[in-house]
Amino acid sequence: MLLDRDEAALQTVAREARDAGVEAVALAVDLTDDVAVEETFARARERFEHLDVLFACAGGSTTEDDVVEHLTGEVWSKTLDLELVSVGRSTRWGVPWLRDSGGGSVIAMSSFAAHRGTVRIHAYAAAKGGVSALVQSLSGAYAKDGIRANAIAPGFALTARARRRIQEPNVAEALTFAFDDYPFALGEPEDIAAVALFLASDESRMVNGQTIMADGGLTAY
Repeated sequence: MLLDRDEAALQTVAREARDAGVEAVALAVDLTDDVAVEETFARARERFEHLDVLFACAGGSTTEDDVVEHLTGEVWSKTLDLELVSVGRSTRWGVPWLRDSGGGSVIAMSSFAAHRGTVRIHAYAAAKGGVSALVQSLSGAYAKDGIRANAIAPGFALTARARRRIQEPNVAEALTFAFDDYPFALGEPEDIAAVALFLASDESRMVNGQTIMADGGLTAY
């Protein structure tokens, strides 16, 4: 089940999945809309009996994000809603379904920005730090239901959007390090997908309540 607000992109991915022999259903939904998320999960439960993995990865920093003294309430609200509260909405409806299915894995998207004090996009960093805290709380609350919860904190996965963003002056200013010092920091979306697949699988059954730093060392040295 694929969820995104970009219906055209959804249908493209769904076709690729079907061509690979995977049953895929795409539903367009705005994950900042409480009612829409509830209705979408209800439709998903009608279509599929079991839920094994919930991957909450919606997000995207805004060009208005900045250090705290320059942030407006609107930027705070929009950023927290998309980056953090959307994960709460998804788990609100996904966790009961996982429990009814006998357990499973929750995976959420954090960011290296939440763990490096020199990144100057404070609303985004705070929201992603909240994601890491949320999965830790979920891991303790639902472990007895057979549900694990973990987060991934990428560095830079070079999606088309990320390639554009790192060229913007305010983003370049916010990145107070040289990529030459971090030869593994620039990755591809498939690199993050590999971590998600590990967390989704039973091979990661000993991993619970963790944020996996897939950042090429950006927060290590």
